[in-house]
Amino acid sequence: MLQVTSPRKRLFGNGLLISTMLLLVLAGCERDSATEPMALTSQTESLEMTAPGCASPDDCASVMISRQVFADRPALNDAVYEQLLQQLQGNGESDDTPLDSLDKVAQKFIEDTAADSEISAARWQLNGNVKTLARRGNLLTLATSTYLYTGGAHGMPVTRWLNWDLAKDSRVTLGDVIVPGQEKNFWKMAEEAHLQWLDTQNARDDFRQNWPFAQTDDFRLTEKGLILFYGVYTLGPYSMGEVELTIPREKLAGVIREPYLPDTGNHSD
Repeated sequence: MLQVTSPRKRLFGNGLLISTMLLLVLAGCERDSATEPMALTSQTESLEMTAPGCASPDDCASVMISRQVFADRPALNDAVYEQLLQQLQGNGESDDTPLDSLDKVAQKFIEDTAADSEISAARWQLNGNVKTLARRGNLLTLATSTYLYTGGAHGMPVTRWLNWDLAKDSRVTLGDVIVPGQEKNFWKMAEEAHLQWLDTQNARDDFRQNWPFAQTDDFRLTEKGLILFYGVYTLGPYSMGEVELTIPREKLAGVIREPYLPDTGNHSD
């Protein structure tokens, strides 16, 4: 028996096919837009201050702070500002009430050290700097560095790394990139990287006991893998400086979430 398909059924079938194709195309566009690197521009803002009335600028207490300010990125700029504020005020270790602006921090440092700086021939300093360390697609890594010198053999440098998802406009923590339930495996690999670093330093047993492995929140992703960052006095004495431990890319599969696995895509390490 001959079956005849009505025009209405054919129209419905064609419409369903077209709708399905449109959804697939739109889904593909969303994937492309999610991975396509977003435009990012910035300018540098600086703050400089010296103690008033000093005979020579080289012997004065001084403050020098510079930071990147990103266009149309208020949340990122706020995060950078807060990170600088925290580091310049001792990362919360001071008993003083935290100040809420860089200008106030600079002014207080000048006021507190103007008299004491006359005791030392060296210039007392408070410096801060924020710069782009790397970018991989929409994952931006910034380095916030501060330096405090108030006499003695050397000052105290502090550097922290800030990772920011430009597509989501939010901070990316180490907990965000590790697959849930894989934390133990991740830190085991980090300890292995630490042992390899100790071997390259020809570290003796007493050094290994006095400077044990420690976890850190500072990281960045590169083509070679995931790098963990440690400031001075964390894994070794001041003379050893800052330390970076690398977990190789080939070990990260199944431990780091797929969107964050290092690849050879659009990046600038």
